[in-house]
Amino acid sequence: MLYLVGASSENDLSILLREHGINYTPADTLSMLLDTLTAGDAVICPADNYPSGNATIITQSELDFLMAKGVRLFWEFPVSVPGLEWSAELYETQYERSVVAKDIILPDGAMLNSLTILCHNGCFFHKLKYQQEAILTAARVAGYRKAIYGLPEHHHPLLFVHPLYKNVLIGNANFSSFRKARFAPMEDWATLLRWILHFLMPDAAIPELRWEMTVHPSYSETAELPSGIEMQAFNRNCAFISHNLLSWYQNEGMMLVAEGYSSGICYDGTQYRRQNTRGDVAGEVPMVFALDYALNGNFFSKITAERILNYLFTSPSMCCLEDGSPVFGQLKFFENIPAYYGDDNFRAAMGAVFTSSLLNTDCWDKSILRTMLSVLNTTGKLGFRRDRLDYPLSFTGKDGHPLEFYQNEELENLDPHQQAYVMAGFIMAYKLTGLRRFLDYAKKGIYRLMEAYPDVNWMNGWSQEMARMLLPLAWLIREEDTPFHRQLLERVMADLKRLTEPCGAIREIMGNLKFGKFPSPQSNDAYGTTEASLIQQNGDPACDLLYTTNYAFIGLHEAVAATGNPEYLAMEDKLADFLCRIQVSSKSHSYLDGAWMRGFDWTLWDYYASSADSGWGAWSIESGWTNNWISSVLAMRHAKLNFWDMIERGRMSGILEAGMKEFGMTE
Repeated sequence: MLYLVGASSENDLSILLREHGINYTPADTLSMLLDTLTAGDAVICPADNYPSGNATIITQSELDFLMAKGVRLFWEFPVSVPGLEWSAELYETQYERSVVAKDIILPDGAMLNSLTILCHNGCFFHKLKYQQEAILTAARVAGYRKAIYGLPEHHHPLLFVHPLYKNVLIGNANFSSFRKARFAPMEDWATLLRWILHFLMPDAAIPELRWEMTVHPSYSETAELPSGIEMQAFNRNCAFISHNLLSWYQNEGMMLVAEGYSSGICYDGTQYRRQNTRGDVAGEVPMVFALDYALNGNFFSKITAERILNYLFTSPSMCCLEDGSPVFGQLKFFENIPAYYGDDNFRAAMGAVFTSSLLNTDCWDKSILRTMLSVLNTTGKLGFRRDRLDYPLSFTGKDGHPLEFYQNEELENLDPHQQAYVMAGFIMAYKLTGLRRFLDYAKKGIYRLMEAYPDVNWMNGWSQEMARMLLPLAWLIREEDTPFHRQLLERVMADLKRLTEPCGAIREIMGNLKFGKFPSPQSNDAYGTTEASLIQQNGDPACDLLYTTNYAFIGLHEAVAATGNPEYLAMEDKLADFLCRIQVSSKSHSYLDGAWMRGFDWTLWDYYASSADSGWGAWSIESGWTNNWISSVLAMRHAKLNFWDMIERGRMSGILEAGMKEFGMTE
């Protein structure tokens, strides 16, 4: 007989047992059972009030009684354990992950190999003053699904057999809220839970365990998608942003859009909103609302787009409005953080141009032009800009330089991640203004990058560098359609095609470490200390929706419009299908429904990856970079629009002279 002590009927374990036909008897307290327990019985004491501790207190005499009776016990998250020096100190994991400390083998051959990594969200445990022989342990380890550098010297037992009572299994953490806390991967946790049940009932036939995750992809890999799915996905994403990421500014006519959600998942399965807004996000996200207005007639979305851009271009917390500043008109990395990235500025400018076109207004043209000219004014003679300029630090003091230094330096910044969207933006700016320097700088930079390709720098992965190059190469063809320009695009497209999985996912890979800025952690201690790839080594089945897939999607869309190549269209169609399938669906966490997260594993068919990245882990949600570009392209596909055709040639030529005068620029 199996007994559950102190567990509610809504406990994940209670539900799992019922759903799989595993009979159990509930009980309020262990003491009530002592007279009825017989040899072969099993008792589970879940911690329903985790992380406060387990309400079930078991004395040494009761453990002696269970041992003598031949009763097996799983005691989850006890506040103290007889026979052990149990620490009262409670610790929440930061960099640690749960790791299988020794092979776990079930009678039917199912197993978890030693060093398998489990995602144990919201994991609190007691730091014990000894190294217990553990089955599962908390440790800071690098790896995707396996700790490739082994266990470090210091780790903390989470699941172990009591050294004095061999029929007692101690869970020094939460195990019974696996669904609520969104433990992953499900298949590995299912194996571990089966092993726990086999420990308790060694002669019972324990079936394979499965449950529906509370946050999961909208469709399976093989499900038939409904008609109009792409527009449905767009509408769901627009609702996600509108309902969860907007907030009114204190001044009338202004609105903020939050960055998104952090990757960390709490013990109750929730994720924290990243409240602050970014300059690039505030420029990108209005595209979604402008499309919603244009395609669905939603007037509230029109007002929303207008108010976000009003705040972006008129608030000194977002835009440098200081006359005479070398970064005058540029947009800040975050609110009140005076760091200015070229690619961030141009993605914001692109979003504002697209939004202006759909709303049929020129009210932001002066601000957009100012941003584009300011980035041009801080770009070197070879068409490359430094990744980041800080004001005033980059222009004063021992490490700073005058503006003329940055304008005249012969910088070669062979980094598509930072430079590709500056170059695409320069081509867009040339079409808008007719200023030849924009096109000349774009061509110089693109030609040099492609001359060095593939030996160019990469940030969090090599795949993203290819993805980012698609847009400037596609737009270069739209501006100057030559065989040479088509050859440049084909080189990158061929490489990207080799990374495309049958399901449409674009495989994340790392390039030569010599050129990598943020590769996977090269030691256990390096895990979580800096930005990093979603994979640990090439072959790990993850795709990156923050740095790769999102930019590949808009790049493919524009490449199809530029060339009419049916192979490119097939890649775009396949990627669109994949993205519709993996859009987040959740009833219990409705604030996530309709979003796309960063990391997806197509073999697990779930959001999962290595969260070594210190800022944007696998479950992070970025409103601008990820969600805006994916949903906007889906809507463009539905409406048979492309971005390039929304850029009106010569639209800003009439205000160019006045704009250049602000910067003391001449043609």
